[in-house]
Order: sequence, then C-alpha cells, then structure tokens
Amino acid sequence: MEKDNLRIIDWLLSSGRSAAPETYSAFEDFWQAFSKESGSWEPPVDRAIAGGAVADCMAYAFAAGYCAALQRLVPALPVNTPACFCITEEQGAHPRAIKTRLAPVEINSKRGKAFTVNGRKKYVTCAGEAGLFLVAASEGTTDDGRNRIRVVQIDAKTPGIRIVPVKGLNLVPEISHGELIFTDVAVFEADLLPGDGYTAYIKPFRTVEDLHVSAAILGYLFKSACKYDWGRELLENILGCIASVRNLACCSPDSPEVHIVIHDALKRIRDLSARLDPCWEEAGRKAKEAWDRDKALMNIADKARALRLQAAWKFYEEPVRY
Repeated sequence: MEKDNLRIIDWLLSSGRSAAPETYSAFEDFWQAFSKESGSWEPPVDRAIAGGAVADCMAYAFAAGYCAALQRLVPALPVNTPACFCITEEQGAHPRAIKTRLAPVEINSKRGKAFTVNGRKKYVTCAGEAGLFLVAASEGTTDDGRNRIRVVQIDAKTPGIRIVPVKGLNLVPEISHGELIFTDVAVFEADLLPGDGYTAYIKPFRTVEDLHVSAAILGYLFKSACKYDWGRELLENILGCIASVRNLACCSPDSPEVHIVIHDALKRIRDLSARLDPCWEEAGRKAKEAWDRDKALMNIADKARALRLQAAWKFYEEPVRY
C-alpha cells in the first residue's frame, strides 16, 4: 500500500484520542461536522472513514458511508450535499419492478429537452435529510421487452415531490426513511445521468455501498475503541480491516475478483464485531443498546452477496473457451 493510501490511517491514529461529541442534537449538526472533517479527503472511501470517526452513533456513520458510496458511484455529485438513491418500488428493486416513468414533454426551454417524472419509491434512506435524489425511472421498453432504465438527479426542493415518512423501523432511527411520491416533477436533459441506469448505477451500487458503509462503521468503531480504551490489539484489528476495505473500495465494483475478496473482508468485520460485544458493556447501557440494535446493518443483503460470490467463482471456474 502506497504511503498516500496510509494517510487516513495516520489521521485516525493521530486524532484518535480526541473524542467526538457525546451527541449531536440533529442530523444537520453531524453533517456539518462531517463536511468539515472530510473535505480534505479526495477518495470517497476516505471521506466515509472520516465520517464514521466523527459520528456519535452507527446511524450517522451509516449515513456518511452511504453518501460517500453515492459520490463514488457519481463523482459529479456535490460533496457537501447529502443524497439518496431511489430505486425500490412496490414489487422490489429489480429493473422489471421499476414503474416510475420518465416521459418527454413538448415545451420550449433554455435548459434543453424537458421530461416529467411520475411514480413512487419505497424505503428511501435519508429521504428527509437529502438535498438530492437519484431516481431510477423507466423510459419504456426495448423491442425485446427489456425495461430501459435511466437515473435522474433531482433537487429535493423541486415541486411535485412528496415524502411520506416510514415509521417503526428498528435500525438506525436517528436517520429518516421514507416513501417518495413524484407527481409531474419537471427535469431536463442535463439532469439525466449518462449510461444505462441498471448496468452503470443500480447493479454496482450494492457493492459500492457495502464497502463504503463498512469503511464508515470501522471508522466509528476505531474512534469508539479509542474513546473507551479497548486496547491496542483491537485498534490494530480495526485498522487492518480498514486497510483491506479501503483497497477494495478503490477497485472496480464489477470485477469478479473483488466480489470474492469482499466475502472474506466482510466476514472479518462480522467476526470483529462479535469480539467487540463484551467491550460495549463498558461503554454504558445506552451505547450498548444502540450497538445491539444497529449491528445488524452488517448482515443486510447477505443473500444478494452470496449470489454475487457464486457468480464470481463461476467466472473463474468455468473452462476457458477459444
């Protein structure tokens, strides 16, 4: 690993003893601290790690990793504006399930071709905090019946957007989840992200998200280990996981070898989290309850990861055909 790639490790070790605030009064306070601390880091994965280190709870670490993942996916996104990816609908997140419609309209505009977006998105993470929505929408179908998906960037203040809060979710309650309803929302050609919405954005996002959220959680665990004095061995273990995840986050999320190595990296993180369970007893009842509630984040989408791992091994195990 090159020296530049160790800068985030050096920063963690150098700043580790300066504890984060006990609590942030609101997401906006955390986001301000995150933006200030992460602004000097160019790779999104380093911003995720820094965000986790300044977070005072798993929810805010998750938000830092999630938004950093979107910046990795769409480098043109503004760094200091929280964004969210709106994919899932009533029938799921598969391209066939996406019914939200992107339709051209005949109007004269200095901004070029105009469109409207109509549809509903479920379980949108950070729906209430986001300043930008990345919305997967259908342009129609191809001759063979395939749904043609585009991803549209929409300012959260655009007229025609309604957010219905989702209540009763047990995980990370400090950040919001919501259903988004789009009614004749006006967008323009410049708002359409280039490329096929599924292959360029939806398909790689889960892998990108896994790595950046894991990086942020590890940053949060490192700062917690410093704060509660869990010892050098655990600090070394956490830093080793950070180095591994960081390296993978800088690779192409489409590479089969990445999916094979991710499986082991995430297993190491889960094993580490199990070892940390007794340590949280020393952190106090409130911190322990929050850890017990939110550590399930590390096991979300295990089935999808297993399918990607199987496909990656199949790529290498099938005989080469000339």
